[in-house]
Amino acid sequence: MSSSISYGKVLYLLNVNRESISNAENTLKSCDELYKALCSPVVPAENKYRIIDRIFDNDIKNFIKVVCKKGKMNEIFDIFSQYRRCYNTENEILEASLYYVAKPTQEQQIKIKEYLKKKFGAKQVKLNMINKPSLIGGFIIEANGYEIDRSFKQKLDALNRKLVWR
Repeated sequence: MSSSISYGKVLYLLNVNRESISNAENTLKSCDELYKALCSPVVPAENKYRIIDRIFDNDIKNFIKVVCKKGKMNEIFDIFSQYRRCYNTENEILEASLYYVAKPTQEQQIKIKEYLKKKFGAKQVKLNMINKPSLIGGFIIEANGYEIDRSFKQKLDALNRKLVWR
């Protein structure tokens, strides 16, 4: 088991406020200098701890300090991802990505969510909507390592393969 999986599970078990985790992740993503300083073996631990105390929410400070102390700060985004995976699994939430050319209507999105709930046994579906013009038309859904490709590009590629084989 990789350390990011272990740390993600620990973060989940610590019952840290989800908003604090989201704030920490957004802060680290938006401030590259902060991330680099916390990852750097040259910056003394005491300096890192002072920075952490000033910037992060109280309920996540100690966790981030431990991650720094153990030299795993370069894995923090994977840790946050593993935390979300634990949270979603425990709460039967499916995260899926919908790639589209023409944005589906609200009704179509509801139908897609209902289909995914049934297919994966989820109580809730979080659908990440991503515009992808290269599909030409149609859509692709990615969820739990599966891909449902109903794009025109995929159909054209399949037709092209058939014609090449003749």
